[in-house]
Amino acid sequence: MNARAVRVDISGAVCTITLNRPDRLNAMNEQMCTELHESTGMLAEDPAIRVVVIAGEGRSFSAGADLRDGGVILPDDWAGRRRAAGRWQRLLDRLEALPQATVAVLHGHVVGGAVLLAAACDLRIAAQDVAIAVPEVAIGLPLTWGGIPRLVREIGLSRTRDLVMTGRTVGGEEALAWGLVHRLVPPGQLGDAADSLVTDLVAMPEVPLALTCASLRALGRDLLTASWADADLLAWTLREPGTATAAQAYTQRHLGGPRTPPRQT
Repeated sequence: MNARAVRVDISGAVCTITLNRPDRLNAMNEQMCTELHESTGMLAEDPAIRVVVIAGEGRSFSAGADLRDGGVILPDDWAGRRRAAGRWQRLLDRLEALPQATVAVLHGHVVGGAVLLAAACDLRIAAQDVAIAVPEVAIGLPLTWGGIPRLVREIGLSRTRDLVMTGRTVGGEEALAWGLVHRLVPPGQLGDAADSLVTDLVAMPEVPLALTCASLRALGRDLLTASWADADLLAWTLREPGTATAAQAYTQRHLGGPRTPPRQT
């Protein structure tokens, strides 16, 4: 039996979801997607939980899609391809619909889909050594999962262009200046600082905090309508020969050798 890709810990009114594939830098695969869907479904129905924390085990929050995993194998029929290609996007939508306040705790590499997972959270706190990048274009994919409107909502159109079109790495200080993270602390202080932030949120009056979260999320919801066809776009792109070629070139440059081309980021 495979080890759990996601660990769920509950302490009082706080649920911590930890990405738990440290040997792969918490690279995102289909098992992780399934377990995150299960976790968010459980949390949506739990009135005792007021704050949800998402963190990563080991050296990094997440290095993005597991390029060695092969990703999801898309079915032959259009409806099946659409459902499969849209699983991560539906997860981010479910995360943003949770009744609880959400906090992403970032350190090390935060890449591709992991950036979008963090962007779907209400607040983001990071260690100074954080390295954020969205390399989808270099891999041969457009950024989907509602990624472009989510990033525009959080950091603006101009900075989203810079981040997504170049695929460059953004460090902690720049991420803080952009609003990509809300708080930045030395690596050795990240755990205590995250705990302090969560304690502050739990201490807030329950209903006003929930209403404020809902109000702020509603302000950015219209932007996400632009991503209505992202699942179709991703499913189509993954069938293009040029995508596999670009992915192979990217893995040769950045992962030190041939890997299975990604099926989903």
